Amino acid sequence: MSPARTRHGSRDIAPSDASALLGGVLWLALVIAGNLDAIDQALALAPLVLVPLGIGMAATPPFPGFAGRLHGLAVTIQPVGATLFVASLVAPVNGLAAALLASPWVLVTGLLGVLALVRVRNRGATSVPESLVDAGLAYSVVGAVALVLFHLAMTFWFDPTIVRLTAVHFHYAGFALPLVTGLVGRSLETESSLYDTVAVVVLVGPGLIAVGISFSPVVEVLAVGAFTLAVTLLAGFVTVQVAPTRQRPQGALLALSSLALPVSMALAFGYAVSVYAGGDGLGLRIPAMVRIHGSMNAFGFALLGLVGWRLAVPAREA
Repeated sequence: MSPARTRHGSRDIAPSDASALLGGVLWLALVIAGNLDAIDQALALAPLVLVPLGIGMAATPPFPGFAGRLHGLAVTIQPVGATLFVASLVAPVNGLAAALLASPWVLVTGLLGVLALVRVRNRGATSVPESLVDAGLAYSVVGAVALVLFHLAMTFWFDPTIVRLTAVHFHYAGFALPLVTGLVGRSLETESSLYDTVAVVVLVGPGLIAVGISFSPVVEVLAVGAFTLAVTLLAGFVTVQVAPTRQRPQGALLALSSLALPVSMALAFGYAVSVYAGGDGLGLRIPAMVRIHGSMNAFGFALLGLVGWRLAVPAREA
């Protein structure tokens, strides 16, 4: 890792930041109007606010060449894709019509996935922080496709709620967590074996958890357990070594964000173990888990973390 450089906000608002601000206003209006249930609140927050914030910080400074053009196109069409994504959740339509509304978001995230591949091809996989940023960009397309499948009732052997929650999972554990972890790595001035170890788990964890949920309860429990341990170590690392080096407002947001994640994941791990052992999931049903675990991930971790890093963005390494 090279010595970190930090980009503070300029007087001119970036298009991605403007999209996040307007998206936040739309999201708040929909919540106040009662148009979004607990799952949809988390789902809508991601394309409207979190993804534009994240992709703006990923390209700090701007990507060169073809990668820069891909990024610019994704930023340009992101507000349209996000708005139609949310329309698919709240409009009085379902089935094919809802899937068509959600489909432009597949295009947006597909561009981000291609961007990630181009960056890896140009750079190689030598930078841990940048590999995490690229993983976050690529994982987002899985969440977009999952929502389209949900609208089409193509749930295969799963309960429809699981497919819907998969869309949430890959926008948070898939997009937000790797990207935030990558920004943590960008901010480090020296190598850290602890960071590198945690980064590997964050990199592969979302996929392993999805595989476990799909095919093997044992794999699910092991993957969630490893993921919980990794994010707990990450939280301690950020709180002790990263947050104190940042200016006070940013440091406070980063510390609060990092501490919310292991609490929510510990709850998820306990729930998974309890269900696997034949228990009642700690006495919590899926709706309660969505409210507690989901809200802590969406608002406690992802929103606070991405807003916190936006106050002073570590520059990319390559």
